[in-house]
Amino acid sequence: MNVTTHPQPKASDFYSTYTSNFSSLDQYFTYSWDNNDWTKRFEELSYPAERREQMVATIREGMKSVTLSNQQTKNLQLLAEGASVTIAGQQTGLLTGPIYSIHKAVTAIHLAKQMTETSGKPVVPIFWMAGEDHDILEVNHFFIEKNRDVSKLSLSVEQLSTEMVANRQIDQAEMKGLLSQAFHELPETPYTKELWTFLIELLDEHNSYKEYFLHAFQHFFARYGLLFVNSSDHAMRELGKPFTKLLIERNEKVRQAVYHTEQMLAEEGYGFPIQCRLENAHLFYVKDDHRYLLEATETGFANKELNQNWTAQQLLHEVEENPSVISHNVVTRPLMQQFLFPVHSFIGGPGEIAYWALLKDAFAAVDLKMPIVTPRFSITVLPLSIEQKMKDLGVTLEDAWNGSIPTLMHEFIDQQKDKSIVSEIKQMNEWLEHKYQDLTSVLQQEDISLDPLLEKNKALHKRQFTFLEQQIEDVYMRRFDSHVAAYKAVENELVPAGSLQERIYSPLAYLNKYGFEVIDRLVEVPYKLTAEHYVVHMN
Repeated sequence: MNVTTHPQPKASDFYSTYTSNFSSLDQYFTYSWDNNDWTKRFEELSYPAERREQMVATIREGMKSVTLSNQQTKNLQLLAEGASVTIAGQQTGLLTGPIYSIHKAVTAIHLAKQMTETSGKPVVPIFWMAGEDHDILEVNHFFIEKNRDVSKLSLSVEQLSTEMVANRQIDQAEMKGLLSQAFHELPETPYTKELWTFLIELLDEHNSYKEYFLHAFQHFFARYGLLFVNSSDHAMRELGKPFTKLLIERNEKVRQAVYHTEQMLAEEGYGFPIQCRLENAHLFYVKDDHRYLLEATETGFANKELNQNWTAQQLLHEVEENPSVISHNVVTRPLMQQFLFPVHSFIGGPGEIAYWALLKDAFAAVDLKMPIVTPRFSITVLPLSIEQKMKDLGVTLEDAWNGSIPTLMHEFIDQQKDKSIVSEIKQMNEWLEHKYQDLTSVLQQEDISLDPLLEKNKALHKRQFTFLEQQIEDVYMRRFDSHVAAYKAVENELVPAGSLQERIYSPLAYLNKYGFEVIDRLVEVPYKLTAEHYVVHMN
């Protein structure tokens, strides 16, 4: 297995600046993301000793449906004795969602290990399953390659809902149907039967989104000591109850901090990461497992859907009675994470880091200090068969990431065409243009005005020429079908649907091709904190 590094492809202006010129953004963050500030963060990280026992018990409760590995048990003990954490998170999507969920977990594991070895202080990796999110359309699907295209396989959604995803049930019959479609397209390998059995048994035994995700990740990462928490678990809400109340009490300070920081960021040309309004309370009210966005009012809080208003004291009373009545959004979730755990470093992707830029003063508003915000490892898995096609076609990784594959393919087809055909069509077009110009001149001499009709008539003929060109193009595409297939295979592998591989595909195809060992191989890559893009060349 060979590994190469490249500048991060398809990076936003903000992410590029964050990773290459951090000093120009340091006003938005408390620490730099490289290891220069690791020691400083250790020194300044504060976490109450009396909360640790309850925190460890809460993690155990959330993981009670899995069998803890020796390393997970050891890490829980380290947490009880004073360890800090690296933390990453993702929504609980089908088949783990996009493969960057795997990359986030790998980053958390690597970063915890590097920090422990460098500082001598124990650091434990945690993965935050964002089960309280309610956008079902973000998690109910996965993608496969089918008929030289990237195909989306989705579980049906009767109607959009505010119901939290974590405990929603996966329709087993429908999911098995989607898996059957996917495996029909996947090549048969020595690992196919084992993978199919694993996924079907997982579905039969754990068919909520949260438990399906948890048990898949447990299978992948238990031996590395990765711990899991689910944000919607009642025990987690109980642990966070004092902080939820603080977020209600200091809501105006948090709202003001985030709103004004976003305005500053926009003035510097980085846009509006979350497009917040001053009235956004950044909290949801939960009723019957559904989330309703709260807005701040002169008298407290309100939700229009429920047609309900609360004073701050009324909401505080409800939280005291049932802490699960409040859920968090992208603003308050990072604050809650810091309260719940001794977070040394948060691991985020480009979009997450952009909205974290809004939070420094929000952390201060609730007496917390923002942790280090570390870019997750960005990875492309490059199968040997695809790499060979790239060599045969003379295509580079950069060509794919820059969106040049379709252009290169058509240039290749053009080179195969008989030049006289191209010349003849060009001459026909020129002849048509000249003839209409001649006709226009004659009509003008006769004082006959038919310009709109002439233009329409000419356009009809030009469409016929275009149709003819397309038909000739199709003939050549079929004639050189093997080359076309190779270009499409490279494009679908590296930039499916025009995006990076890690943002579209689940790990399904790679588990089928390389077995569960592919996870271990990804963990074993000697990553460095350079924010470069890693390409893992598979053999």
